[in-house]
Amino acid sequence: MPAAVMRCPFLLGRHPAAALRHSSSSRMRRVRRAAGSGGQGRSPAYGGLLLDAGGTLLQLAQPVAETYATLGRPYGVMKSEKYIMEGFKRAFSAPWPKTLRYQGDGRPFWKIVVAEATDCTNNNYFEEVYQYYAHGDAWRLPGGAYRTLRDLKDSGGHTSHLS
Repeated sequence: MPAAVMRCPFLLGRHPAAALRHSSSSRMRRVRRAAGSGGQGRSPAYGGLLLDAGGTLLQLAQPVAETYATLGRPYGVMKSEKYIMEGFKRAFSAPWPKTLRYQGDGRPFWKIVVAEATDCTNNNYFEEVYQYYAHGDAWRLPGGAYRTLRDLKDSGGHTSHLS
């Protein structure tokens, strides 16, 4: 899923996702300082931060191709992870015939993605993949992200998360 993030001056020219990914680095400390954390009474160096949830703030616990292959084996999916990733990329680069890819729960779009990536159109397989990604075990929060977002919010700025 592509990250839809706004660049913010408090990140010193860095993409917000990079700051979250490298949470143990000195960049995270700079982000916290720029946010005015530490009770020093400073105004935040930003007005707001918009983060894409999927792929930026929330990251996959395991690679897409590995998940599709593992869940697909009982349904006869024997494609290599490389083939699955190529199909996944094809599905995302193909023109979408409707106005929005992610209307409602996004099932029509994701059904096409799963079928294109695996050559499997079994609805039970699709539902298993879809339900896997609907639960928290499929995702992880990068180390330091929670603290950083809390610091940003506590500094008086606004944060929004979307997917």
